Amino acid sequence: MLKEKAHYYYGTLGKNCAEGILLAASDIYNLGLTENEIMLFAGFGGGMGCKSTCGALSGAIGVLSKLFGDREDFRALCGDFVAEFEKALGSLDCAPLEEKYRTEETRCVTAVEMTAEVLEKFIDKLNGKQEASKNECTLTADDIKRVKGLGFLNHKGTNKFNGRIITRNGRINAEECQTIAEAAKLYGDGYMMMTTRLTIEVSGIDYNDIEAFRSHIGKAGLITGGTGSKVRPVVACKGATCQYGLYDTYKLSEEIHNRFFLKYNNVSLPHKFKIAVGGCPNNCVKPNLNDLGIMGAKVPQYDEEKCRGCKKCQIEAACPIHAAKLTDGKLVIDKDLCNNCGRCVAKCPFHCSDEGTYGWKVYIGGRWGKQVAHGRMLSKLFTEKEDLMNTIDKAILLFRSEGKPGERFADTIERIGFDKAQEMILGDDLLKRKSEILGLNVIGGASC
Repeated sequence: MLKEKAHYYYGTLGKNCAEGILLAASDIYNLGLTENEIMLFAGFGGGMGCKSTCGALSGAIGVLSKLFGDREDFRALCGDFVAEFEKALGSLDCAPLEEKYRTEETRCVTAVEMTAEVLEKFIDKLNGKQEASKNECTLTADDIKRVKGLGFLNHKGTNKFNGRIITRNGRINAEECQTIAEAAKLYGDGYMMMTTRLTIEVSGIDYNDIEAFRSHIGKAGLITGGTGSKVRPVVACKGATCQYGLYDTYKLSEEIHNRFFLKYNNVSLPHKFKIAVGGCPNNCVKPNLNDLGIMGAKVPQYDEEKCRGCKKCQIEAACPIHAAKLTDGKLVIDKDLCNNCGRCVAKCPFHCSDEGTYGWKVYIGGRWGKQVAHGRMLSKLFTEKEDLMNTIDKAILLFRSEGKPGERFADTIERIGFDKAQEMILGDDLLKRKSEILGLNVIGGASC
């Protein structure tokens, strides 16, 4: 970890080699060094300006002085460290080290990183820590389980983890992106990846650096999580910024995130519960393959009396699924086939379909993975947002009250029957019983 920190201060921020080591150690070992104390080492960079004793070595001695300077054997301790340094890097002086390690692009970053590694091992040895193999896990099952609840997933057989950062709905701003990148360099292996749920995972985080990692991203208001038998991070498509989007998916998904992911963070469920917010029937985020999926809709309001039976019908031409067809001189829209994408609205030059009703379709009981279940659509088109939000709430309450431990929502619906599930979700009883249901002792069965 000291190596990554030193790289950040020296390689990214451009500090000199002595300052890079000092600043890194101050962070890792909570030395509390002030700017003025750091400046005391400004002249040690570049071998004190004359290619003499390596500045990184001087910075390391400064760190040891701060940590162990009151020990009776401190001079001998310094001698031992200098010997370890020379053994690892091949010299004590700047000139030969520059010849060996310096490049125009990165300066002496390799030498600084190597110094940090030697220093960290030396301090660990003095503190009585056992040096673990990179491929050896020294953690207990309880250790791994505890941080898993915080959103950190273990690299099998090691002390390293992926840290899962919640993005609310897959969208982050430039400040958040920069903070995540910094954290990945400082505490991880420098890599980030998007999950299928549009969270961001940083890999290679050591167990001992988890709290420091969380603190760092917290500066930008970011949190980790997204694991366990509870409401999972909300996923959304880009909605109104897409040519086919029918509403602002980011705005709605952020409200769902705040109301159900954050506020229900301590509410255990029989299993994980995934929510997807889609902007139109193109189905990009697969609402019907989530425990609860929302799909934007625009239902055409067709006035048959205004139809002139044009041989080249603009509405028929606009329909991507051929639900609108000219039959016996009149346009006919098959309501069972129409997916309410809204592309036909306002296409008729004679105004037979100028208006469309905006709303949301809701699917329940979808799932993908080892076993796939296609969610079924509730019979109601939701046109009021609060009605939609209450429906999400009732679906979660239904799962919590009717689900069995380890059972996915799809299995609960199949067991009690879709008609009964729909009746309960569209009714009022679940909300009336909300306090009672939230007070139940529910044991979850999610393994990730």
